[in-house]
Amino acid sequence: MARTEANVKIRPMEPEDISDILEIDRKISGVQRAFTYKGSFHGLIGGEMGMSLVVEMDDKVVGFVLAYLSYVREQVSEACMINIFGVDPKYRKQGIASMLFKKLLNECHSKKIGLVCVTLQDQDRELKNFFEHIGFERMQYVGYSKAL
Repeated sequence: MARTEANVKIRPMEPEDISDILEIDRKISGVQRAFTYKGSFHGLIGGEMGMSLVVEMDDKVVGFVLAYLSYVREQVSEACMINIFGVDPKYRKQGIASMLFKKLLNECHSKKIGLVCVTLQDQDRELKNFFEHIGFERMQYVGYSKAL
């Protein structure tokens, strides 16, 4: 059952939301992140660069997106980079993620940010399908990494 926007509050992320976000992440991943994981939120919350949002229902955080503004040299422009997002498994398949991304894209549009990027694992069909469903297209650039 899809939620109506009247049932959902989407707002900028605040530092006090971190414990709720880590709990949602634990429910999704099955991993209890180390306390130092909280340090990765620096720069993603508030300020001109922070684009992170949370979704609340009944005063409870049920979803989030960690996002920030960055310069993308391939496009010679500023872009919103999505770091991670999640919806509490109890609240999935209710349209919450779609509402969250609608809000994020509207925020980007209002700031004249013309590009939003996310990096996904190639084998993650569910996420790829979700992002394609909301209008994202695969970029021509391929990411590389090296584990040390």
